[in-house]
Amino acid sequence: MGRDATRPRPPGLVVRIGWGLVAVLPLAGLLSLLLRSSLDPNWDDYRVHFVLFLAVGVAASLLAYAAGEAAERRGDARVLLLSMAFLSTGLFLALHAIGTPGVLVSHEFAGFTVAIPVGLLFGAVFAVGSAFVDASPALARLVISRRRSLRVALLAAVAVWCVWTLLAWPPLSHPTSEGSALSLLGAMAAVGALLYAASAVRYWRAYRLDLGLLPASVIGCFVLLCEALIGVAITGERTWHASWWEWHGLIVTAYVVVFLAARREWRDERFRRLYLPTTRERGEQISVLFADLAGFTTFTEQSPPERVAAMLQEYYAVAAPLISKRFGGEVEKFIGDAIMATFNTRGNQPDHAMRAAAAALALQEQHARLLADHPDWPAMRVGVNSGDAVVRELGGHGYVAYAVVGDAVNTGSRLEGQAPLGCVLIGSATYQRLPSTAVADALPGLQVKGKEQALTAYVLHSI
Repeated sequence: MGRDATRPRPPGLVVRIGWGLVAVLPLAGLLSLLLRSSLDPNWDDYRVHFVLFLAVGVAASLLAYAAGEAAERRGDARVLLLSMAFLSTGLFLALHAIGTPGVLVSHEFAGFTVAIPVGLLFGAVFAVGSAFVDASPALARLVISRRRSLRVALLAAVAVWCVWTLLAWPPLSHPTSEGSALSLLGAMAAVGALLYAASAVRYWRAYRLDLGLLPASVIGCFVLLCEALIGVAITGERTWHASWWEWHGLIVTAYVVVFLAARREWRDERFRRLYLPTTRERGEQISVLFADLAGFTTFTEQSPPERVAAMLQEYYAVAAPLISKRFGGEVEKFIGDAIMATFNTRGNQPDHAMRAAAAALALQEQHARLLADHPDWPAMRVGVNSGDAVVRELGGHGYVAYAVVGDAVNTGSRLEGQAPLGCVLIGSATYQRLPSTAVADALPGLQVKGKEQALTAYVLHSI
């Protein structure tokens, strides 16, 4: 059988050898400096050190924020853990810069001095997590469900480290060196180097058939950080020497490479090339909510455009935060006067039917208050349904949508069209997931467009 012409070809041997040479060149330079002490001169410039590492720390933190936003928006565990790796190193880099003697502080603090290796070790743990999170769908779901706890734990660890350093509590009570071959710090650096190396190998295996700029930059970043930690482990007491500056420079280069690669990606989906396959397409049990204004066309015909726009703005200003912030739904789209929202598209809301039904009731309640002030505005219909669906990436570079596709979605739309004015009509699958306290009137034998068999639906009054 011939080779599939659409499948990307793996990199050739020459390309792989070239990558290997590029990867080991910084480490070879570091070893040459160590072996020839005459090539390892001393240069101490505290202000350059402060500005350089504060800037890189801020850049790494901004990169972490951008990646974290993408991970939140798409529910991707790999990009989330990668953002945590960037954030941990960025924050500790900033602490290291702040602790530069003679700039903001008068003397050396041990915790600030060793902040870079410590931050790199934290980052290595998150990096290896991002590299291997695709080993189990359950693991990816767990990471996404605990994303806020992970961020809080990291920020708390950085805060504790900072306070511990300033109070000079043991073992941070005496000045020390960033690089130390025969110490706990050296052992930690060796562990971190192994974790970064494993992460780079795993990313290479995952993306080698379609090695775009961003995955390649992440691999390069991990390799450089691995080599930087090797520098920590073997440079000993050569603070401010060329070998010491080089492993610092490797860290700077690592984040500059990823930062520039991310900037070259499409702005709306900078980290899309790193998403897990389960982010691009996955099956979920979801609930969907459709809301529509009845008589909107007539209202538009009889009202000036400015009044229609003002009405829609007030309507959406109530609906969007109610659905997303109060009940945790995803507002998928506004279509003229209609709203589509989904629940549990990331698989982290087992009570999705309850959330969707409660959001629908609250939406009708809020809209009734708007109608009390504006009695000539259109009334609203709301339909809710639950069931199996596929969340799938649709589109390509320039426009990507993560659409929810399935019969449950289509049925939800049809139920909204059959809902009485000012009421919420839910499907039987949603009703069965509600608590026994739910009050609803059954509508058996409901015929909806596109369905051969009649449905049983329920007009929901309360939960």
